[in-house]
This record gives sequence, C-alpha cells and structure tokens, in this order.
Amino acid sequence: MNKSIYFGAALCITVLVSCHTNDFGTVDLTMPDEVTRPVEGQYKYNHPTAMFNEADFTRVKEALNTGSAAAEVQAEFLNLKNNTYTMLPYTPQPQTQIVRGDATGTIGGSENYSYAMKDAAAAYQMALLWKLTDDAKYADASINIMNQWANVCTEITSNDANHYLAAGCQGYTFANAAEIMQTYEGWNSQSLNKFKNWMINVFASKNYYFLNTKPANTCPFHYWSNWDLVNMCSYLAIGILTENDDMVNYIVNYFYSGNGNGALKYLIAGTHLDPLGSGETICQNQESGRDQGHAMMSVAVAANLAQMAYTLYQSNTEVAQLDFFAADDNALMKMGEYVALFNLKNGSDNANSIGSWLITADKMPFTQYVYCTGCSCSNQNHGATHNGVADDTGRGGVRPGWEIIYNHYAKVKGLGNGYVYTQQFAGKMRPEGGVGDSRYGHNSGAFDQLGWGTLMLYR
Repeated sequence: MNKSIYFGAALCITVLVSCHTNDFGTVDLTMPDEVTRPVEGQYKYNHPTAMFNEADFTRVKEALNTGSAAAEVQAEFLNLKNNTYTMLPYTPQPQTQIVRGDATGTIGGSENYSYAMKDAAAAYQMALLWKLTDDAKYADASINIMNQWANVCTEITSNDANHYLAAGCQGYTFANAAEIMQTYEGWNSQSLNKFKNWMINVFASKNYYFLNTKPANTCPFHYWSNWDLVNMCSYLAIGILTENDDMVNYIVNYFYSGNGNGALKYLIAGTHLDPLGSGETICQNQESGRDQGHAMMSVAVAANLAQMAYTLYQSNTEVAQLDFFAADDNALMKMGEYVALFNLKNGSDNANSIGSWLITADKMPFTQYVYCTGCSCSNQNHGATHNGVADDTGRGGVRPGWEIIYNHYAKVKGLGNGYVYTQQFAGKMRPEGGVGDSRYGHNSGAFDQLGWGTLMLYR
C-alpha cells in the first residue's frame, strides 16, 4: 500500500452490539451507537479509471465510428471538436502562483486563477478527443499544457481561504486530464512523474489541509458543501492518478463520516416526499436555502465525485463503499431530484425564457437549516437560519452534471421511474456539453465541473 501521503482515517462500518444477559439480570453492555473502523482498501488501478475507464472510451469510440451513436452523442462530439478549448495550436499560460481570493502579498498582486482553470479545461477536453480519435495532435497538446504548468507553477495562494476552491476545482480537472493521458506512450516517464509530484505537492497538500484541518478560526461547518466537494474530487482524482490507496481511502471515509459539509450526512439537509405527488422521496441540499446556483453546483460536483469513485469501484467491487451513488438508499439521486424539481420550468431549462416553474417556493418542502450559528468560528457575524428554499435570481440556471446522475440511476442501476425531475433536466440540456458552451458563461462557475456527459455516458 502506498503511504507517501499522510492518511487520516474515519469511515464507518457500523457494528451492533446488543445487551448481555446473565444470571444476575440484564447488564447494559451496549456499545456506542456507531463503532467504526476505517475503510482500508488496497486497489487495482486499471488506467484510465477516474471519470471514465477504457470500456467507456471503447464503447463511445465504436459508436461514433460506426454511426450508431445517438444523435445527441454525435452532436456533442462535434461540439467538443469545435470548442474554444480544443482549437489547435493551443498556447498555455502557466503562472508561478495560482491566486484566487485576496491577492495582497502575492507576486502579481491580483487574481490569476483563470489561466489555470482555462488551461486545465483545455488539457482535459483534448485528452477526451485524443482518446476518441487517436489523433496524436490532441495528445501532444494536452501533455504540453500539463508539462508547462508543472515546470512553472509552485503554489496556490491568497490571503484568504478562496484559494482552496482553486486547489479543488483545477486540481481535479488537471488530474482527470493526466489520468487519461498517462495511457499515452508519448508522455515520457520523467515528465509524467514530475507532473504527478506537482499535483501532490501543489494541489493534494491543499486539499488535505482543507478537509482535515480547515483554515484557522473556523468551525468544521463554516464552509458550504461545494468547498468540501471540490477538494474531495481533487484529492480522490490525484490519489487515483498516483495509485495512492491511502488518499483514496481518505475520501471514501470522509464521504461517509467526514466532519464537514461534503460528507453525505451533512450534505443531505432534509428528506421529503415529492409535493407534486410522484410518490418519490427527494432530499434537500445543504445549500438549498442559500441560493440555487450553489445548490446546483453541489449536485454537479457530487455527481463528478461519485462517478470517479464508481469507475474505480468497477475494478474493485469488493470495496462496496466506493459506490457513492448507492449510499444511503440512493441519496445523491434524491438530492438531484430536489434541486431539479425546484429549478425546472415547463418547456424550458432557462430561467430567462418563457415558461412557468413546476412548483412555487411556498409549495417546496423544506427543513429549517441553521448555518454556523453559535459555533467555534471566531467571527460570529456570518451565521444564518434558512426557513425555506432560496427563491433567488439564480433559479433555473444550468450546470453540466445531470447526465451523470440520470444515466447512472436509469441505465446502470435500472431504477425505472425513480428520477422524474433529473430525467427532465438531463433531457432539456442534452447535448450537455461543458466549458465553452455559451449556456454556462465564462466565469469560474463554468469550470467547476468537467462536463461532456452526453458524449461519454448517454445511451
């Protein structure tokens, strides 16, 4: 087992111990409610094995080559080939520091993380194209981006906590690009190893510190779920890239029993019956009372996290906990249903277009959520109590990720009609696309998730 990165444990296999009865009567020897031991899996890494595996690429490539791919898949493939971030030649712009947040005291004195988010997206998208076309031009361009960043960049920084978002979002994008490209013979071993070390030292170190420690003077629940989730994605993807069992186990354990809002028990903030009468259970998101943009982000990034874990699970089925999708009776599907229901319009997925909401805010079930009040944070002015779902201007906005949820539960798990609103949302967005699609804009929100799910997953 690779132990090059420190592993802090904590899962959660519950052991039930009942009362012991003897001749002197009943003596309560009941153990605490949860006696836990960590998941300590040792894994097989059949690269690529992060977002997608070799079987996924073979299936899609064959369908494209034979013309049997669904029209939506073919359309998304063309969109990817014609995307801004796959145009050749591509010139990366590596920076010594990646700065997101308060830039005082940094080399450039201003934020510059957009260079990393654009180049990471380009590296990932060109890696997809190489795998589906065998065109070495895409492979070489993707590797050139990653080599240049590993040669130049030394840290992610700012004078506030916002740089942890860059460590997460750009960390798992770069790592997924490299996970695909390490199957390319043209990436020499010295450069590949340098890139892996860069990912560990610059990104994984930040991911681990954030998840395990949290920045000073804040309680474990100060940071909204999306902060945890992007750092979980990055640490998991880098663990897979570098075949580090301890890193993978850390994220598996954190997902089930971590002390932060990315852990499933905190990510789900309420359980309800669908008020429109479908009979299904839907789950309130930890950010549902904050605003819809972040609630949507949490769904999309959680979908990326679960997809990576499930791809690894397919080669390691003895570690059942890797199936995040199945956790807590398909809780991620139910969370997607809640967010999709509130953000859907009849006939449109665009909040600015004509159409009425499927449900009004006053009809949406909601469990009161108390955020960071009376906690150990040094600043006690940021707490809030949410008494209803956030009916804000971000409602109806879109992010790629719904294709992951829909296709897993509908096609992989075969759960029939247990995903009414996710199915509608995925259908309205298909082909889903990713960075470079005008629906997602050009700010950081477009780069928080990997996208291109219709191409790789839709059947």
